Amino acid sequence: MTTKNETPVLSEKEQETIAVGASVAAGCLPCTKFHLRIASDAGAKDGEILQAVRDAALVRRVATEIMARAGGLSPVGPDRPAPEDQGPRTPIRELVSIAAAYAVNCSTSLATHMTAARALGATDQQILTAVKIACAIRDVAVQKARAAAGAFFGVSEEEAGACDCAGDEAGAEETSRAGASVEECHCRTEDHQRSDE
Repeated sequence: MTTKNETPVLSEKEQETIAVGASVAAGCLPCTKFHLRIASDAGAKDGEILQAVRDAALVRRVATEIMARAGGLSPVGPDRPAPEDQGPRTPIRELVSIAAAYAVNCSTSLATHMTAARALGATDQQILTAVKIACAIRDVAVQKARAAAGAFFGVSEEEAGACDCAGDEAGAEETSRAGASVEECHCRTEDHQRSDE
């Protein structure tokens, strides 16, 4: 992400805190284990890591409720209150939420948190870095899910991941517009090989 003489837009601790949130939101256990360890090694305190996990879980729940409402369901009721946010919002919390929203493909939450991050002083480069981190983690999560499905059915990962529902060019255009590919993103599949179960 940076050249030899260039200062990173986010510290390693901040990047790994964001990666924890994206990993939790993406539901990638190997990614989560890996980034929990690396975030701690980078100096993230337990409370900071827990906050990232909580923020990611909240974004994931909100995304689920948005989809339920779109499907004509009402997931919020007396026995299921609307999710509540705890504590003041900060730029890093918004960057974690951006990564979580990207990881769960929730464009509504993504727009909300990008706007909030900017209002709190996050730069466009910091926001883009959060998106790129989430891009890489989501790609790893998809690869691991394809591998699990392929192993279950005794077919290749490619066969297991073949899907006609999203085979249009719009998805590819969206990814290229975000400017994020696995090669450009924060972490890569090989980073997670050591943390597999």
